[in-house]
Amino acid sequence: MTPPWPFKPSLSAALLISLLLAGPAQAACSVSSSGLAFGAYQPLTFSGKLLSSNVTSVADVAVVCTGIVNGGSYSIALGPSTLGGGDGISTRYLANARGGDLMRFNLYTDPTYTIVLGHGVTGSVIGGSIPAGDSNQSQPVYGKIPAGQHTLSVGSFAATLTMTLSYNP
Repeated sequence: MTPPWPFKPSLSAALLISLLLAGPAQAACSVSSSGLAFGAYQPLTFSGKLLSSNVTSVADVAVVCTGIVNGGSYSIALGPSTLGGGDGISTRYLANARGGDLMRFNLYTDPTYTIVLGHGVTGSVIGGSIPAGDSNQSQPVYGKIPAGQHTLSVGSFAATLTMTLSYNP
Protein backbone atom coordinates (compact mmCIF):
# COMPACT_ATOMS: atom_id res chain seq x y z
CA MET A 1 0.00 0.00 0.00
CA THR A 2 1.34 3.44 -0.90
CA PRO A 3 1.47 5.81 2.10
CA PRO A 4 -0.89 8.84 1.83
CA TRP A 5 1.90 11.46 1.64
CA PRO A 6 3.60 13.82 0.97
CA PHE A 7 1.31 16.77 1.74
CA LYS A 8 1.68 19.95 -0.30
CA PRO A 9 0.64 22.94 1.82
CA SER A 10 0.78 26.47 0.51
CA LEU A 11 -0.27 29.91 1.63
CA SER A 12 -2.35 31.53 -1.05
CA ALA A 13 -0.53 34.27 -2.92
CA ALA A 14 -3.83 36.12 -3.17
CA LEU A 15 -3.54 38.11 0.03
CA LEU A 16 -6.38 40.51 0.64
CA ILE A 17 -5.09 44.06 0.85
CA SER A 18 -6.47 47.16 2.52
CA LEU A 19 -4.76 50.52 2.31
CA LEU A 20 -4.82 53.43 4.74
CA LEU A 21 -3.23 56.43 3.06
CA ALA A 22 -3.19 59.97 4.36
CA GLY A 23 -1.94 62.68 2.05
CA PRO A 24 -2.48 64.26 -1.37
CA ALA A 25 -4.86 62.54 -3.75
CA GLN A 26 -2.07 61.83 -6.28
CA ALA A 27 -0.01 59.89 -3.72
CA ALA A 28 -0.58 56.14 -3.69
CA CYS A 29 0.95 53.08 -2.07
CA SER A 30 0.18 49.41 -2.59
CA VAL A 31 1.33 46.23 -0.89
CA SER A 32 1.58 42.77 -2.40
CA SER A 33 3.13 39.42 -1.59
CA SER A 34 4.89 36.79 -3.64
CA GLY A 35 3.03 34.19 -1.56
CA LEU A 36 4.46 31.21 0.29
CA ALA A 37 4.78 27.73 -1.16
CA PHE A 38 5.85 25.33 1.58
CA GLY A 39 6.16 22.26 -0.60
CA ALA A 40 5.71 18.76 0.82
CA TYR A 41 5.08 18.12 4.52
CA GLN A 42 5.72 14.68 6.02
CA PRO A 43 3.59 14.19 9.17
CA LEU A 44 4.13 10.46 9.77
CA THR A 45 6.54 8.03 11.36
CA PHE A 46 7.83 4.88 9.70
CA SER A 47 9.23 1.89 11.62
CA GLY A 48 9.54 4.01 14.75
CA LYS A 49 11.57 6.68 12.95
CA LEU A 50 10.18 10.23 12.97
CA LEU A 51 9.90 11.43 9.39
CA SER A 52 8.33 14.74 10.31
CA SER A 53 10.31 18.00 10.42
CA ASN A 54 9.59 21.72 10.28
CA VAL A 55 8.85 22.99 6.79
CA THR A 56 9.81 26.60 6.03
CA SER A 57 9.43 29.10 3.21
CA VAL A 58 10.16 32.77 2.54
CA ALA A 59 7.97 35.32 0.74
CA ASP A 60 8.66 38.89 -0.29
CA VAL A 61 6.23 41.62 0.72
CA ALA A 62 6.55 44.58 -1.64
CA VAL A 63 5.51 48.19 -0.97
CA VAL A 64 5.25 50.37 -4.06
CA CYS A 65 4.57 54.10 -3.62
CA THR A 66 4.17 56.87 -6.19
CA GLY A 67 3.83 60.60 -5.83
CA ILE A 68 4.87 60.80 -2.18
CA VAL A 69 5.55 64.49 -1.51
CA ASN A 70 7.56 64.61 1.73
CA GLY A 71 8.37 60.98 2.44
CA GLY A 72 7.26 59.17 5.56
CA SER A 73 7.08 55.70 6.92
CA TYR A 74 4.86 52.66 6.58
CA SER A 75 3.85 49.68 8.64
CA ILE A 76 2.31 46.42 7.50
CA ALA A 77 0.06 44.46 9.82
CA LEU A 78 -1.11 40.92 9.14
CA GLY A 79 -4.54 39.94 10.35
CA PRO A 80 -5.55 36.75 12.12
CA SER A 81 -6.36 33.45 10.51
CA THR A 82 -10.08 32.97 10.05
CA LEU A 83 -9.64 29.26 10.78
CA GLY A 84 -9.24 27.45 14.09
CA GLY A 85 -9.47 28.77 17.60
CA GLY A 86 -7.52 31.16 19.76
CA ASP A 87 -6.52 34.65 18.70
CA GLY A 88 -5.69 33.50 15.15
CA ILE A 89 -2.22 35.10 15.28
CA SER A 90 -0.26 33.14 17.92
CA THR A 91 -1.10 30.10 15.81
CA ARG A 92 -2.53 30.30 12.32
CA TYR A 93 -4.09 27.47 10.34
CA LEU A 94 -4.23 26.15 6.79
CA ALA A 95 -7.39 24.35 5.65
CA ASN A 96 -7.30 21.09 3.74
CA ALA A 97 -9.25 21.35 0.47
CA ARG A 98 -10.56 17.81 1.18
CA GLY A 99 -11.65 18.63 4.75
CA GLY A 100 -10.29 17.21 7.97
CA ASP A 101 -7.89 18.62 10.54
CA LEU A 102 -6.36 22.05 10.07
CA MET A 103 -2.58 22.38 9.65
CA ARG A 104 -0.81 24.72 12.09
CA PHE A 105 1.62 27.29 10.66
CA ASN A 106 2.74 30.84 11.26
CA LEU A 107 4.47 33.81 9.71
CA TYR A 108 7.46 35.59 11.22
CA THR A 109 9.42 38.81 10.75
CA ASP A 110 12.79 37.15 11.34
CA PRO A 111 14.69 34.17 9.89
CA THR A 112 14.96 32.54 13.34
CA TYR A 113 11.15 32.20 13.50
CA THR A 114 10.83 33.91 16.89
CA ILE A 115 8.87 37.14 16.15
CA VAL A 116 5.33 36.41 14.93
CA LEU A 117 4.00 38.77 12.26
CA GLY A 118 0.72 40.18 13.52
CA HIS A 119 -1.18 43.41 13.97
CA GLY A 120 0.92 45.05 16.69
CA VAL A 121 -1.24 44.02 19.65
CA THR A 122 -0.57 40.33 19.13
CA GLY A 123 2.59 39.84 17.12
CA SER A 124 4.80 42.46 15.54
CA VAL A 125 4.34 44.56 12.39
CA ILE A 126 6.95 45.18 9.71
CA GLY A 127 7.77 48.65 8.49
CA GLY A 128 10.17 51.00 6.85
CA SER A 129 10.79 54.46 5.45
CA ILE A 130 9.23 55.86 2.30
CA PRO A 131 11.30 58.47 0.45
CA ALA A 132 9.75 61.40 -1.41
CA GLY A 133 8.79 60.56 -4.99
CA ASP A 134 8.37 57.00 -6.20
CA SER A 135 9.75 53.92 -4.48
CA ASN A 136 9.63 50.15 -4.57
CA GLN A 137 10.73 48.24 -1.48
CA SER A 138 10.43 44.67 -0.33
CA GLN A 139 10.88 42.83 2.93
CA PRO A 140 11.04 39.11 3.60
CA VAL A 141 8.39 37.28 5.60
CA TYR A 142 9.27 33.84 6.96
CA GLY A 143 6.76 31.00 7.16
CA LYS A 144 7.00 27.79 9.18
CA ILE A 145 4.88 24.69 9.54
CA PRO A 146 5.88 22.97 12.78
CA ALA A 147 6.69 19.26 12.83
CA GLY A 148 4.59 16.68 14.62
CA GLN A 149 1.16 17.20 13.06
CA HIS A 150 0.42 13.47 12.77
CA THR A 151 -3.40 13.55 12.40
CA LEU A 152 -3.52 15.38 9.07
CA SER A 153 -5.22 13.86 6.06
CA VAL A 154 -3.58 13.93 2.65
CA GLY A 155 -4.50 16.97 0.60
CA SER A 156 -3.70 20.50 -0.46
CA PHE A 157 -3.70 23.07 2.36
CA ALA A 158 -4.22 26.83 1.90
CA ALA A 159 -5.21 30.04 3.67
CA THR A 160 -5.75 33.69 2.80
CA LEU A 161 -4.73 36.44 5.23
CA THR A 162 -5.34 40.19 5.16
CA MET A 163 -2.41 42.64 5.09
CA THR A 164 -3.01 46.26 6.10
CA LEU A 165 -0.59 48.94 4.91
CA SER A 166 -0.51 52.14 6.95
CA TYR A 167 1.30 55.21 5.63
CA ASN A 168 2.52 57.79 8.12
CA PRO A 169 3.58 61.13 6.57
